[in-house]
Amino acid sequence: MQKRPRYGLYAIVALSVVISFFPIVWLILTSFKNTAGIYAWPPQYWPDPFTFENYVSIFTNSPELLRYILNSFIVGVGATAVTLLLGGMAAYALSRLGLRFAGVLMVAILAVSMFPPVSLLPSLFQNFLNFGLLNTYTGLVLAHAGLFLPFTVWMLASYFATLPVEIEEAARMDGMGFLRIFLTIVLPLSWPGFVATGLIVFIFSWNEFPLALVLMTQNAMRTAPVGISLYPGEYAFPWETISTATVLAIIPVLVITAIFQKQIVGGLTAGAGK
Repeated sequence: MQKRPRYGLYAIVALSVVISFFPIVWLILTSFKNTAGIYAWPPQYWPDPFTFENYVSIFTNSPELLRYILNSFIVGVGATAVTLLLGGMAAYALSRLGLRFAGVLMVAILAVSMFPPVSLLPSLFQNFLNFGLLNTYTGLVLAHAGLFLPFTVWMLASYFATLPVEIEEAARMDGMGFLRIFLTIVLPLSWPGFVATGLIVFIFSWNEFPLALVLMTQNAMRTAPVGISLYPGEYAFPWETISTATVLAIIPVLVITAIFQKQIVGGLTAGAGK
């Protein structure tokens, strides 16, 4: 029996791609337009003239943008490292040690992740102020680690469930302890899962806004999303500056995603056929 072309499915996929990528493409094209082209009516889809003036201008007039991007990178790397270290060991313990209330703990961890970040701001701000953690990388790294730890535990616990237990049992019979088994056996086997989870956590941390806005009040310590959001003035909305700064801010994430693309796909699809 001859299969019919699935035109409807192709149309849905094409529509999904357009909806997903159109804002990004429009943002990139806007960064190459002059002010007249941005506010032109009917809309100017292709920059005319095509100019790099916005990029020259933002490095000349807004050199703090590079500082914002550096801050986001430092906080993202730190939060990812802390989250993977603590979340990895917690997920392994919950999935392998046969704890009596492991299921209850997993549900509790999931319940904690449902609290909106804004609800945490009053207590976080007061405690961070008392401990001198405001406007510090350490403070925001800890805040982001706590925020994304439940997601990490769930992701890695699901990944550990796909690994064979026989290797760990053999190592345990040879006298290896929990920490040594985790570091020398489980961690290498789980590398794709750690890479995929780590990259997602890094992107979450890079894009996080409320905590970074409240906990980083000094201009030199602001992250990229917060710094870019402050570009609009009271009577002006510089779209050319905002679009250009946003393009520059997403480049590191795009580069990292492209480098670790295979690991991400492998980590997210591991165990699908088991």
